[in-house]
Amino acid sequence: MHNLNVQHDINNKLFFAKVKGGMAQLAYERLGEKHLDFKETHVPEPSRGMGVARHLIESALAYAKARDIMVKPSCPVVQNVIRKSEEYQHLVEK
Repeated sequence: MHNLNVQHDINNKLFFAKVKGGMAQLAYERLGEKHLDFKETHVPEPSRGMGVARHLIESALAYAKARDIMVKPSCPVVQNVIRKSEEYQHLVEK
């Protein structure tokens, strides 16, 4: 699902996209000026298994990468995406 229009709501600390069944979202907390904790990913049931979560997470990781922001992947789905992609592993503090 590459035609997903991922948006960033800074006030509510969400990356989100409208999908079949509602809104897919990745919630985060700011841990300082250059640190984000990706807390929870949610994809509505009708849109699961279509790569929505991966696209949402990759968009959020690209946002962090472009701004030199470190991430804490508290969400297991985010952890999995990072583990499978060397492109984002440097964003996680060791």
